Amino acid sequence: MTVENVVGLVLAVLLVVFLVAALLFPERF
Repeated sequence: MTVENVVGLVLAVLLVVFLVAALLFPERF
């Protein structure tokens, strides 16, 4: 695992979590 891989993975996970939260709690966005 390189630094780029770790950063990309973290950003992808955060993006997925944000999208799921936006779908589950649309009144907060």
